[in-house]
Amino acid sequence: MNRMVQSRSVWSRRVSMSEALTTERRASLKQFFVFCIIGGLNTLIDMGVFMLLVLVDVHYALAQTAAYCAGMANSYLMNRAFTFRAASVRMKDEWRRGLRFLAWNAAMLGLSVLLLALAAEWLQLREWIAKIIVTLLIVPLNFYGSKKWVFTAKHQAELGGGN
Repeated sequence: MNRMVQSRSVWSRRVSMSEALTTERRASLKQFFVFCIIGGLNTLIDMGVFMLLVLVDVHYALAQTAAYCAGMANSYLMNRAFTFRAASVRMKDEWRRGLRFLAWNAAMLGLSVLLLALAAEWLQLREWIAKIIVTLLIVPLNFYGSKKWVFTAKHQAELGGGN
């Protein structure tokens, strides 16, 4: 009799763990979807700022820098508020999170430029095809790093916040 109760208990724990994993996967997929929607908005901001600056005769390199920064600023604010629902923390700790965000995005920018160069120069792909392929590779990696390092609950717990 005791074994039967233990067996049912183990089975119910397995089902509960399975349900928890499914719930966690759904939450991660929802986060990824929101991350992509915000990424689309960031791209529109980037392109809009770039076009406006070039239209008023700002050099394309300066226009690109300003446009990228505008998209990144929106990305930080929107992903902090909506995708990862980061808790408000002390200003010093917000700076740390902001620096992690900048470092991660600088790494993603560097990796994307490297991959674009490899695809366009070595594989002889057209730039726009290379851009699409690289974007498809970078977006999930950027999401993972943002979730696990930039906006992670671990850092929020250290900072006195929480999800």
